Amino acid sequence: MLNLSKDFIMKHIVVFILTIILFFGCQEKAPETKNVDKPVVTTPRKKQTPVAAVGVTASGYPYKLHVQNKGIRPIIGDEVVYHQLLMKNDSVVRSTYLGFEPIKAVMPAKADVADPPPPSYEGIFLMAINDSITLLQPMDSVKNYLRPRWLQKSDTLKYTLKLLDIRRKEIVEAERDSLKGLELIMIGKTQQWIKDHQAGKLKNITKSDSGLTYIIHEEGTGKEASTKKYIQLHYAGFKMDGTILDNTYSRNQPAAYRVGNKGVLGWDELLPKLKEGGKATVFVPSKLAYGEKGRAPKVEPNEDLVFYLEVVKVN
Repeated sequence: MLNLSKDFIMKHIVVFILTIILFFGCQEKAPETKNVDKPVVTTPRKKQTPVAAVGVTASGYPYKLHVQNKGIRPIIGDEVVYHQLLMKNDSVVRSTYLGFEPIKAVMPAKADVADPPPPSYEGIFLMAINDSITLLQPMDSVKNYLRPRWLQKSDTLKYTLKLLDIRRKEIVEAERDSLKGLELIMIGKTQQWIKDHQAGKLKNITKSDSGLTYIIHEEGTGKEASTKKYIQLHYAGFKMDGTILDNTYSRNQPAAYRVGNKGVLGWDELLPKLKEGGKATVFVPSKLAYGEKGRAPKVEPNEDLVFYLEVVKVN
């Protein structure tokens, strides 16, 4: 039997206790990083006048609210998300339900839309979230030179809308401001990539048999943007001299696009290689862009283009 001294035992007990303390101390989680962004302050909305369930809009469109809630209604500058079914008499002309993608828009001032405004514009302001409304536009009230050729004086357009969401204008404006810095960085980088490509200095590029040249910056991790999928797409288009043609980032509004729908053939070739969150720069020869016709007034016939693409969402 071992004869251990008291000092020896005490030393080992102390070491054992310290080991336990150190072990459990190391298991503590690191403190989470707090969001230090300043919260967006939204101003209280003034009390809104109740809307009659049946009536006529300011421009004379008869309407009927099928579902009416007591929530707030949009104001100018709010971002709205809504479904729309447009019918001519009893025939469907257009429906966002068929594309599985509702309309998302920031509500403009009345001075910034057509005069008179379309029924959908006035209808949106009459609804709260989850409300549904139908508005009628008889063509006999539209002047001949304003009536599209595919409509007769005896026809009636019927707009049925369902409001899905409202985002306050203060939040929309704050997002737009925060996106501005990222937008400028993206534009600067793409313009530099264009210069490097023309100088033959651009690395990690891939060229397909069709003549498309691209760099995938991030493949993404969500659903694949495969052919026939409806997606939300941020893009910025450039001429080969770096001039910006169009830019969804400046509007803080990604575009709805159906992959393989032959909008831009270069997009249709590249997008299936990306997933949600994917980003790429693609150099598109004219035959895979707008070809011999170009796209007046900005794109000349047979003009090569460059696009920065970001797949925001795949439906």
